[in-house]
Amino acid sequence: MLVTTDGENIVASPYAKAAKDAGVKIITWTLERSGPLTTGGGWYFQSVKDVINSDADYFSMLHALHTEAEVVGVFSDWPATVTYYANCMGIE
Repeated sequence: MLVTTDGENIVASPYAKAAKDAGVKIITWTLERSGPLTTGGGWYFQSVKDVINSDADYFSMLHALHTEAEVVGVFSDWPATVTYYANCMGIE
């Protein structure tokens, strides 16, 4: 619901843009609830499955959620992935 594709890029969905325009602060749920990204990532990645092809794409998704959908937080079943991304990007 929060992201879609534009060619090979992961971008904010119309839903995320409308929420942002309405002043809604988005906190999203974990990335690592679906299947392996090498097989498209399952249900949670259905809107971007055409550009997902490796587990490294968790970081591509996080980057798009942060920069495109402008989420303010991510709940995570496996916080190491989100923490690593936040530390590398200097996000507090």
